[in-house]
Amino acid sequence: MSAIFRNGNFTKLFIGRLFANAGDSFYMVGAMWMVYNLGGSTFYTGLAGFLTSIPRIIQFLYGPFIDRWPLRRMLVTTQLTQALLLLIVPIGYAYGFLSITLILILMPIISILNQFMYPAEMAALPKVLPREQLTMGNMLFTAANQGSDAAFNALGGLLIGAIGVSSLFLINSSLFFITAFVFSMLTVAAASTSIGTQTHAEHEKIQIKQFMKQYGRELTDGIKVLMQPYIKRLLAGILIINFAGGALMSILPEFGNGPEQYGLLMASMAVGGILGTVLAPALRIEQKRLGLLFIAAFLICGLLWMLCSQVTSPWLAAVLFGIGWLPGGVTNVASAVFVQTLVPESYMGRVMAAISSFSGLAMPLGFLLGGALGTYWGSSSIMLLCGMLVCLVSIFWLMDPMTRRMPSLQNMDADMLSRQITS
Repeated sequence: MSAIFRNGNFTKLFIGRLFANAGDSFYMVGAMWMVYNLGGSTFYTGLAGFLTSIPRIIQFLYGPFIDRWPLRRMLVTTQLTQALLLLIVPIGYAYGFLSITLILILMPIISILNQFMYPAEMAALPKVLPREQLTMGNMLFTAANQGSDAAFNALGGLLIGAIGVSSLFLINSSLFFITAFVFSMLTVAAASTSIGTQTHAEHEKIQIKQFMKQYGRELTDGIKVLMQPYIKRLLAGILIINFAGGALMSILPEFGNGPEQYGLLMASMAVGGILGTVLAPALRIEQKRLGLLFIAAFLICGLLWMLCSQVTSPWLAAVLFGIGWLPGGVTNVASAVFVQTLVPESYMGRVMAAISSFSGLAMPLGFLLGGALGTYWGSSSIMLLCGMLVCLVSIFWLMDPMTRRMPSLQNMDADMLSRQITS
């Protein structure tokens, strides 16, 4: 593992990821709690989640830009902008103009900026790491993501009670300023794309119509990958799982019944995810049949969510909830390695953005319906229904012969996604 950290660019990306995820954790815990506290209903948390997750649907539109824009400039700009926007919350609180409307406006804007970061970093990994280190690199990145979530989700809940949610946003803004500074030291080369390098004079001669045609072709290249039979089947199930996940997150502040318990549930979710991520290399996921891996993972997840909805002990609920996210950590690493291994480097940004965009297509609806129905049925009933939906997806995959027989990563045709793009 020490060898991978001798790579300077990887280390900077990794440290930046840590600070960014710490900021994201404080932001999500603080924003969702503030909306719930100001609105007094799961409807408002569902609405906040809906507005925040909507930008993910159009993430595929960013793909061609991620492939062509300088990585360092893009990451620094998005982090600085988030830091400045988050300062509005403590300023609004100090001067008396903070409202639930203002929070609901800020949340989707910050979410739009976040949509660039994940596919950009995932597209950068194959540029800075050799192929044999990709599994370890993805494991470390996902572990950094979920590990910082585990610590800072719990800490965020505690800080809300100790110093107030407005002060939490001030700390949050500072973390994004630090992230921007770390990313400013990156030296990753610009991606090579089908557009090629051009002088300033040549660039000025390109007509808008030609650019839009090229942009459209690049979007189509990213979307073509989604039509690959294996990915198409997995995405169909992931859409339903993300719908359930959105509904679940909308009722979590009420299910937690207080900022400390809410923070504990968020932390347990992250701990479960990081344990699954760390286990992924040890499980030799490259050798496991991918279809069966997804079937088993989400069946376990759904059953544990159902069980969590019925227990009365807050600590037992947190433990069950956390373990329920462990299988997802394993499949996250498997999915990333699958794409990074088989997709050509120059197409990585648009493919990552397309997959992320379409996999999150149903999440906004889940947030909205989960929050609305939670006001009538209660948070425990919504969690039970979410667990049942995830179990049904596993059963669907089990009954589908192509998904059930999906080979391991090491036995897949290395050129199948390249042919899908160029066909």
